[in-house]
Amino acid sequence: MILRYDGTLAGLLTVCQLSGLPRQGPTEIQRPPYPDAGLFDDIVEVVTDAREAAVLRDRIGRGLSPRTFDNVRLAFLSEHPGIEMMIWRYLALGWKIGPGLDACLAHPDVHAIHCWAGRTAREGHRLRGLARFRETADGTWYAPLYADANVLPLLAPHFARRLDRPWVLHDVRRSLGAIGEGRRYLLGTLEAPDGIAWSADELGYQELWRAFHQHIAIPDRISRRRQRQFMPLKYWEYLVEVRQAV
Repeated sequence: MILRYDGTLAGLLTVCQLSGLPRQGPTEIQRPPYPDAGLFDDIVEVVTDAREAAVLRDRIGRGLSPRTFDNVRLAFLSEHPGIEMMIWRYLALGWKIGPGLDACLAHPDVHAIHCWAGRTAREGHRLRGLARFRETADGTWYAPLYADANVLPLLAPHFARRLDRPWVLHDVRRSLGAIGEGRRYLLGTLEAPDGIAWSADELGYQELWRAFHQHIAIPDRISRRRQRQFMPLKYWEYLVEVRQAV
């Protein structure tokens, strides 16, 4: 049995809630874009039900632990191929073991979820420090970023607590964005703009930041290997200090 859902966390929780955990389960869980179906595939379209998703979330928190749900959410945001079935097996094991699920570190299903949840959490933490906001002509702060995992749901609350003017985080890889003002923010699709008008002071700010970056380093202690370890090359396209001014 192949289950298809809409690609959201609520949709996957609906799948897990309605697919008979732990009695029987699917052979595959698919998110859009769906692959072509085989001639003998038994495909079931699961409609997202926010109420059923909330029931399972509460059930996980009470029957297993709040940490278990955090692991499910972070692993889901990794968007690793096949992560849905990993989550299904992880929860199925949890209903058998109970609250001690996350202590079973040697079990392959637990190890897999911890691995992908950890990668998402680390990338979110890293991009909190590597997101570079630029001031647009209307005073909005705009930060493009490139991430392996869908970390916008992790970054948006962080910046909503800290920024005192309108801001935009743009995941250019997924065409997703977080738009916020004050403590409120929205997540949704966001296409790359054709051109952005920057404020009169933006280029000056970039030059100041670039000069600060160059002069704060101790020349005798510069290590390119360590620099790439903490600031991987995949992020450099949107780092003001290592690129020419926009």
